[in-house]
Parts: sequence; C-alpha cells; structure tokens
Amino acid sequence: MIYYCPSCWAEIAGHAEMCPACGADIRDFAGESYELKLIRALRHPEPTVPLRAATILGELQSKAAVPALIETATRTEDPYLQEAAVKALGALGDEAAAPCLDRLSREGALRVRIAARHALGLLGRHARQ
Repeated sequence: MIYYCPSCWAEIAGHAEMCPACGADIRDFAGESYELKLIRALRHPEPTVPLRAATILGELQSKAAVPALIETATRTEDPYLQEAAVKALGALGDEAAAPCLDRLSREGALRVRIAARHALGLLGRHARQ
C-alpha cells in the first residue's frame, strides 16, 4: 500500500509520524473534518482521487470548498478533473465561481465548456431562489 503525506502528497512509510519531505506531523491531520480532507484530496497525485473528492464536495454542498474547486478548475490541464470541479461549483451555486465558470465556458475541452455553461445556468437558478 502507498501512503501519502496529507500536506505535500509525498510518498511516506505507512508508520511515519513525520513527513520526510516537508516535515509535517502526520498525526496533526487525524482530527481534521471529512470536508477538509476532501478539500486536501483535490491535490492528491493519484488521478482518480481528486475526481472523487470534487464530486463528493459538490454532493455535500461544501461552501468551504469553493476556493479550492475554483483553483482546481483553473490550474489543472486534466479535462476530466476540470469537468468534475466545474460540476461541483455549479451544484454549490456560489457566485464567486461565476468568473471562473464564464472563462471555462469559452475555452478548453468541449466537455469542460459544456459543464461550465450548465453550471452557469445553475448559478442563475440559485440566485433566483
């Protein structure tokens, strides 16, 4: 089994208490909320983990995740991760995501543009409610 530091995502030994790469105390992360762990997981090096994290954050209606999802949608070149982040942002309905979604609705992969247009429509519905 491969273990990762929840701070820098370097590979670590499963029994490590301190990350040899960044010096983080691994025990400090044990008491974090599920929501915060999911937000951290948006930067995980395993490609499927950030996809699942973004999807779950949207389903959980995690308003705390909005800045991290915006960053994920704009920093990654993976269209599937961009799409997952964009869908989560649409589900969250936070107007702070509008500039990011507007830009992504016009550039990048087709699947991301379509998801961003849909998310923008959801933002409009959230605003009217």
